[in-house]
Amino acid sequence: MFNRKLLTAAALALVAGASLAQTAVAPATDPGTVATENREQHRDANQQQRIQAGEANGSVTRREQRRLERQQYRIHHAEKRAAADGTVTSAESAHIEKMQDKASHDIHDQKRDGQGTVTTPKNR
Repeated sequence: MFNRKLLTAAALALVAGASLAQTAVAPATDPGTVATENREQHRDANQQQRIQAGEANGSVTRREQRRLERQQYRIHHAEKRAAADGTVTSAESAHIEKMQDKASHDIHDQKRDGQGTVTTPKNR
C-alpha cells in the first residue's frame, strides 16, 4: 500500500516537474499558446488527481490504475514531442486534446464499472 502511494506520488511529481521544465525551455510568445499549455497542464493534473482518488476510494483497481497511468504517460510524451521543435501546431494540439478527452472518458468509465468496490449489505 505504501509503495503504491509512493510510486503514484513519484509519477505525479515527474509529470509536474517535466511540465514545468517544458514551459521553461520553450517560452511562448503567443498568448493563445500560453493559454493552451496552461489548459493542458491543468487537465493533466486534474486527470492524475481523479485516478488517485479512484485508487484511494477503491473504485479503480490496481490494474486499471496502471493502465490509466500509462495512458497519462503517453499523453505527456506526445506533449513533449509536439513542443520539441518549439512550436505546437494546431494539428498536434488537436491530437493531444483528443488523447486527453479519451483519457478523461476512460477514467470516468473505470471509476464507475463496479470493479474493486466491496459490496456489503449496507451498500446494497
